[in-house]
Amino acid sequence: MCGIVGYVGKDTERVLIEKLKQLEYRGYDSAGIAVKAEQKINVFKAKGEIKNLEKTIVPLKDAQFGIGHTRWATHGKPDEINAHPHVSSDDKWVIVHNGIIENYLEIKDELTKKGMSFYSETDTETVAKLLEFHSRKVEDKMEIISETCDTIKGSYALAILNKETNGIYFAKNKSPLFIAKKGENVMIASDVICFYGFADEYYSVEDGEIGYTDANTLVFKNKFGEVVKNPIKCDFGNYNNANTYKHFMIKEIYETKNAIKNIIEYYSQEENRNKILLRKLDGIKRIKIVGCGTAYHAGLMGSKIFEEKLGIECTAYVASEFRYQDPKIGDDTLVILISQSGETADTLAAHEISKQKGAVTLALVNVEYSALAKSADISVPIKAGVEVAVASTKAYSSQLTVLYILAGLLREKFIGDKFNMADVEKLYNEFDYGNINNFKLLADVFQYNDKMFMIGRGADYCTAQEASLKIKETSYINSDTYYAGELKHGFLALIDEKTYVVVFATEKNVLSKTLCNAEEAKARGAKIILFTCFDLEPSLTENFYFVIKVKELGNALQAVLNIVPWQIIAYYTSVNKGYNPDKPRNLAKSVTVE
Repeated sequence: MCGIVGYVGKDTERVLIEKLKQLEYRGYDSAGIAVKAEQKINVFKAKGEIKNLEKTIVPLKDAQFGIGHTRWATHGKPDEINAHPHVSSDDKWVIVHNGIIENYLEIKDELTKKGMSFYSETDTETVAKLLEFHSRKVEDKMEIISETCDTIKGSYALAILNKETNGIYFAKNKSPLFIAKKGENVMIASDVICFYGFADEYYSVEDGEIGYTDANTLVFKNKFGEVVKNPIKCDFGNYNNANTYKHFMIKEIYETKNAIKNIIEYYSQEENRNKILLRKLDGIKRIKIVGCGTAYHAGLMGSKIFEEKLGIECTAYVASEFRYQDPKIGDDTLVILISQSGETADTLAAHEISKQKGAVTLALVNVEYSALAKSADISVPIKAGVEVAVASTKAYSSQLTVLYILAGLLREKFIGDKFNMADVEKLYNEFDYGNINNFKLLADVFQYNDKMFMIGRGADYCTAQEASLKIKETSYINSDTYYAGELKHGFLALIDEKTYVVVFATEKNVLSKTLCNAEEAKARGAKIILFTCFDLEPSLTENFYFVIKVKELGNALQAVLNIVPWQIIAYYTSVNKGYNPDKPRNLAKSVTVE
């Protein structure tokens, strides 16, 4: 869960810092760069955000090679020592790494016995020391890197400087890595978005490949020899990294309606629908949906939509559980894997298991060049556009919208009912960000609270789960979620006059029961915040603490309208408490480790 960048060209330090800022969403515990000129390598590292690193940098004259890194700590606390780049004992090898070296303790033990010492708590340092160890018996640099990669187990994207070589080496396994070349300038990055404004095409480094690049050379090799690659066209869509808002989170919330417009435009085209409809799905009898965090919550809602539309079994799973519980899947199963980044380690592992068991896999992704998008049988883009803030907002709404479209397309394929975009167009036309002043009032209340509860039934419970996660992620309030019908089975013991209970009541068939649950909580002293899309009699709500009303859509896309107010409330609660909602503590955007 780190960001990697490498650069061959002039003004190296400035370019590295500029690109690391684009990757900071991938990790912001610490950051560092290494730059090379002739046979001199300077390393600069700092704890915290990149602005701290900038203060430490002293430009190296004539530097034209560099690597940089933003870190989200996995092994060792976030500090300057554990920050990347890491350096070999002989100072000849300098590396940055994204991923997990699973056998690093065994390697560390073996190298310690051979007289090597270690200065950090990281798994990455063992790679730098391995490079040094193998170079004692092998001269060819590519062979040294190959032997090192053969020794390590796990996931890695590596960018490597060597004191004796004027270029950058690289290697990749199960962590994203891409390269773009423009004239004599070369850029290496863990996200293609770094190439925005630099190049129109790029190369994807595949698992098991190593390589080398300088001003005149770009070489890829695997175990069979040199690999010839065709460049891939950069597609940045509507990407614009300019931000006139205070934070990316609120900017991205307000981009939700435009994302829905993009979805309508894309899936209104028959050729794009046929990418799904023309696949061999006729034997499908079961659907499994897999995701982590926000993506899992989208899957919970999706499972309800699929069962209603298709009348077949559909179950949502947390990816980290799915991979270890021997899921009952086979060639009659469609496994839908949801991931904003398409690089989520647990979700990729779930995909691998699904393929081994013969299932048809479908990737519902935002990043169309990601590992999941490339490896699944069917790739279905959500068209949300680049999302920078760690707390997902417009991507979640887009996931729900595309799941609804996907259910309609599968109904057309399985049952024969012709799909149309009417419900999604209604969502776009009726879309409303709500009464922002009311949301700010609630945020003013929540900022002084350290716990709250959210309850709902059916689809409302799915929305409550995601709303609760947004509150937790951004403002660190302990927000718990329960099925409304479970109040009497233990949860009421937690209710007192200091408790806020958010009651989601947009499911018409259980509305009266949900309101009764609200009254049960209120009778125990709770302050009830009712969230509904219905015009209710004042007698039903006059004793509640607060009422939020949204538009009524009349279909499952109501869940999209329902989540947006809570994204906004979470944002303002975080800001009121003095936190940065774009960079919640201990979290990163792209979770590429287990």
